[in-house]
Amino acid sequence: MVKLVSIDDVNPSTYNPRKADPQRLDILELSLRKLGFLLPIFCSKNGEILSGHQRHYVSERMGLTKIPCDYTDEMSLADRKAINIAFNRGTNDLGAADTPVNMTEALARINLESAASKVVDKDPTSKDFYRCLHARAVSVLKLTNANTGCWVNYARNMARLLYGKKIKMPIVCTPDNKVVNGIGRLQYAAEKGWKTIEVVYISYDEADLSHAMLNMLSMDFDIHNRYEDLLRYNSFRRARRSRSELGQGFLFTVAPSSRSKDFDVTKPENAKLWKRTHGRSVVDFGAGHLTETKILRSIGVNVTPFEPFRLGENNEINKSESVKIAREFIDTVKSGKKFTSVFISSVLNSVPFEGDRQKIACLCAALCSDSTRLYACASSATGSTSLKMTQGMDALAERQSTYATFSLDYEGGITIGDFQEKPKVQKYHTPTEFYALFKRYFKTVNVVDKLNNVRAVCMTPDRASILEDLRGAIEFEFNLPYPDDSRMGLVDDAIEAYSKRLGVEL
Repeated sequence: MVKLVSIDDVNPSTYNPRKADPQRLDILELSLRKLGFLLPIFCSKNGEILSGHQRHYVSERMGLTKIPCDYTDEMSLADRKAINIAFNRGTNDLGAADTPVNMTEALARINLESAASKVVDKDPTSKDFYRCLHARAVSVLKLTNANTGCWVNYARNMARLLYGKKIKMPIVCTPDNKVVNGIGRLQYAAEKGWKTIEVVYISYDEADLSHAMLNMLSMDFDIHNRYEDLLRYNSFRRARRSRSELGQGFLFTVAPSSRSKDFDVTKPENAKLWKRTHGRSVVDFGAGHLTETKILRSIGVNVTPFEPFRLGENNEINKSESVKIAREFIDTVKSGKKFTSVFISSVLNSVPFEGDRQKIACLCAALCSDSTRLYACASSATGSTSLKMTQGMDALAERQSTYATFSLDYEGGITIGDFQEKPKVQKYHTPTEFYALFKRYFKTVNVVDKLNNVRAVCMTPDRASILEDLRGAIEFEFNLPYPDDSRMGLVDDAIEAYSKRLGVEL
């Protein structure tokens, strides 16, 4: 239920991923002066703002003493961070391809002065200033009949995420029941068979300004700075992503045109081919559920896995198991054990930052001798339906029916999704990017783009470049963050291990 509370009763979250600029804050002030609060601010039980940071800031600037708030159920910090991102998409009627950049461009094409001139300023002490407090329950059937053909599947999917957390937001309509904001919320309500939904009504004269303010006034995301560590430890491979065969990164040399399910490495003839090609002493870096590690061990291959975010029960990271695997990896590195092949099979899809991926490339290159081959595989930017959907491409109806991922613009080929669980970045590489990632550390790098993956085979490590970057890579990778705010804490052990292996003082 929405309540009118003292503006001092709520506080902005420290992790809000939106960043504001003065011009858009001025536009937001115009919106509040002309329209008041059509939607409430959403807060956690303890008054932490989840949606409405900029409106709260501008309200303080305007000297308001009361604001309308809707309080959510109790949520963990991780859930609050996830829902914060979902709010930033779910409040506006956005499509998958809409970003703060193109929405700002669209807003610039609207004559705001003309739209605002039709609307008189609202008295902050009047009922009209807080219309979200007086929403009316309206027949969903009546509303759907008035908005036939206006549906936006992506907006519906974002509404589904919010409703999954028991967050109900009103929709905004003109007197003829045409939706100005909240078409996705109405679509979801209709599909779920709701009888009524809360509606805030505006006048026809307010429609243009309301559409611009509620759907196009989008602040830039700063997720890559505000959520830096969260995106790192949320990179773990999800339980639903388990498989029973080798991934593409382990197959593309021995079976370049085969899908994973089409090549059974446990068949004697396939096992023989695989071992003849890759040898019997390999590294599985970013081992996920250890599926490939276990399969390869079953055919007589000695595998050294590394997985810093090992999944345990309830889809949570098992830190103790993760650290145990890391310690065993460090011990093997220190022993000087020779590797015939090093695999980076799919982890690079989920590493959120270019610098982090570069460190992985360096650490793995340092394990290679002149006779070792490094094999890397990641999702391709050129063949990904998922990426193209965030860029506006039509896709299969089944995919559209659940899709709630969107692009981030801090780096090319980056999307973020999984808000209902733990927000996760996906990186889609171009062949040029993939080549550059490894070329610094290897004299020979061959990259092929095939079956929606970029594939790299690297040989002849560049020792000078590796040693230049290695200590920094170790200090990062062996001190990765965990959800409980702890760290891996194995930097000194790893430095000692790599130093001994390479015969240098790092």
